[in-house]
Amino acid sequence: MFEGARKQKFKITFVILGVSIIVLVISFAYGTWARTQREKEMVPRLAADSMMKALRQYQRQTGQFPDDFGALEERIWKHSKNPDFGPSKRTLTVANYYYVYAKTDPLTCTIWAIPSGPKREEGSTHFLVITPEVIRRWKGPALSKGDIDKIASAPTGDLLNMLGMTEQRVIDQRAGGKTSSLLPVLSLDKKSL
Repeated sequence: MFEGARKQKFKITFVILGVSIIVLVISFAYGTWARTQREKEMVPRLAADSMMKALRQYQRQTGQFPDDFGALEERIWKHSKNPDFGPSKRTLTVANYYYVYAKTDPLTCTIWAIPSGPKREEGSTHFLVITPEVIRRWKGPALSKGDIDKIASAPTGDLLNMLGMTEQRVIDQRAGGKTSSLLPVLSLDKKSL
């Protein structure tokens, strides 16, 4: 009777050890996966394409670009809970990107997309000039806080160069939505925007 009880305890010990090892492996794997997911959420993700699509949809419906994000929210986005657009209704933070919107004239608007958050250095700054037919884009490194104070809704070419921004291929809707680098270079002053 004594030997039978000892064999029974021995088997239960191995079962508990096996279950403990399985729980430990699952806990470690889940912890690693959760940490990776948190890291991914901190990396800035650009949402400029959907924003440009909404702005152009607004422009097609009304004949001009919206004055601010509030007008875009009312007509196009219609979120159940209005996002915080700041006191001027021209700023928005989404997916660790800070967006600054400006309407230059009824048929031209600009957007700065600046990475933010703890992993902002992994993102790129974007500047977009949007018209009904053409989108001009500049891309550069993540801006420092000092550089963010220097940005303007209609920056000069010199300012863009100083910030390390380089012009990307132009999206020309007149060419059937294809990109083109053959468009004439526009001067970036308030007259041309």
